[in-house]
Amino acid sequence: MFTMANSRADERTEEREYQPLSSAWTAMRQELLREPARAHVLFMRRPLGRPFVHLRSANIGSRPPNMGSQLLLGDAMGELDDPRFCADAVRFLVAALDAVNPAFAWMGVDGPATDDTNLDCVLNRRVRDSVREARKLLRGYSWTTVCPEELSVRLGGPGALAATGAFHRVVPLSAGGVVLQATETVAGYTDEAVRGVFEALHPVLPPGVPQFDPAHPELRYFPADASRFGG
Repeated sequence: MFTMANSRADERTEEREYQPLSSAWTAMRQELLREPARAHVLFMRRPLGRPFVHLRSANIGSRPPNMGSQLLLGDAMGELDDPRFCADAVRFLVAALDAVNPAFAWMGVDGPATDDTNLDCVLNRRVRDSVREARKLLRGYSWTTVCPEELSVRLGGPGALAATGAFHRVVPLSAGGVVLQATETVAGYTDEAVRGVFEALHPVLPPGVPQFDPAHPELRYFPADASRFGG
């Protein structure tokens, strides 16, 4: 496996590449702490050159605490039905976020690989608005979703979320927030599981009727207005 990494300090500067990441991580970490406009770390598999894991971050002109992260798992990896691989991926996410109360994070293979979330696309929400309101309305949901403490409290906390039966695993973060793994494996994230996640989270989801986005046909979502959903 090998890595590709780059970042931009702001919209007016050129991208800075880090190769190899193993020896350049200290420099990249320092730039990340200065809130770059965008940063990517892409783990590639030899010899096929297919994406293995893609970590992507962008502050899109916002400042803490309104920040988010994505961990995108390549859909050609073959491990998406492997419980051990999926458990390790969730453990990685928990370890990465445990010291903070993230506004939002998600992990899955249902895209989009942009700053938008699934709900940003199908509800036609601007990313800036979505990020700004992240501690009032959950930006989206996927196979694994990270809910900030502010919204977790409104949903009754980790215990109440676990009691819904919608999640295979519910992991509270030490600094606040909760990691919600919908099914044991990514492959097991069926339409029924998507509905279960929606039902559990709908009190904190943004209102509006989702509209199919032809630019992102891979998006997974339950086609109902969260503000009018009655079970």
